[in-house]
Amino acid sequence: MELVRSDQVEAAANTLAEAFWDDPLMQIVAPNEKKRTIVAPWFFAKSIAYGLRWGEVSSNDDASAVAIWFPPGNTDITLGRMLRVGMGALPFRAGINGFVRFMRAISAVEKFHKAVKGPHWYLMAVGTSPSRQGTGLGSSLLQLGTSKADAAGIPCYLETATESNVAFYSKRGFEVTGEANLLAFTLRGMVGPPG
Repeated sequence: MELVRSDQVEAAANTLAEAFWDDPLMQIVAPNEKKRTIVAPWFFAKSIAYGLRWGEVSSNDDASAVAIWFPPGNTDITLGRMLRVGMGALPFRAGINGFVRFMRAISAVEKFHKAVKGPHWYLMAVGTSPSRQGTGLGSSLLQLGTSKADAAGIPCYLETATESNVAFYSKRGFEVTGEANLLAFTLRGMVGPPG
């Protein structure tokens, strides 16, 4: 696993768009599948741009598995930084309703993140192209961040909205620390203590 190179950003964004195609967050932002086809790669390209500036974006050699991690001191996703990477165009890409739903989702999980006291690592996203899922790539990318947190003796935080992800992270020591219901989806914050 290595840091994403500038020539891999498009492939990495497409990987996350494919991996999160049915994820509740993408369904909240773009419930219409045709619109989601357009919005998802753009959304993840902006998320990767944010990660490249203030975090770490890692992938395997062909960017078919990608993780966006933020180290202690950079775990707050700020409006100013979002605007700097171009996320201000979200209302034009997803429509005003998609933007409002996205902001409601962020607001719903923000309190879970704020409840994590002290330094921690934040996993914004980890995803593997559907054709490569189940091969251990996602687990390897997860371990990149958790091993750094373990070495520093601090926790990791993430959000998820799927039962399968809750099971995946629970097997790796994460615990649900908060839940919020939004548009028939259950959004969760999870914390993994240092191991």
